[in-house]
Amino acid sequence: MVKRRSILLLTIFILGTIAILASLHLLPLNILSIQQKPEQAPQKVYDYYLIIDETDNQTLMYVPLVVSVGDEVITEENKRYQIVKVEENRAYARFVEYVDIKQYQQKPK
Repeated sequence: MVKRRSILLLTIFILGTIAILASLHLLPLNILSIQQKPEQAPQKVYDYYLIIDETDNQTLMYVPLVVSVGDEVITEENKRYQIVKVEENRAYARFVEYVDIKQYQQKPK
């Protein structure tokens, strides 16, 4: 009788543990979530932006568009740059590669 009762208690304990773990799995995990980063202040919009090479501070171009980090530009020398930093109306760009424009030109029909 004692053996049967202990097996029953052990079974109830195991089933209860499984039920608790299953319910914890279904709960959202925002109880211990990582603190969110504060939103960045919106960037002030300027009439034009200077794109500057970050290595030698040479001005690559002026653009009348809003630029942001990650944007890419291709210069007259077919060099592709990626914007890595924006300070006021100055955007600093990093050289990525030379671009072969001829492969993108349409062939005459």
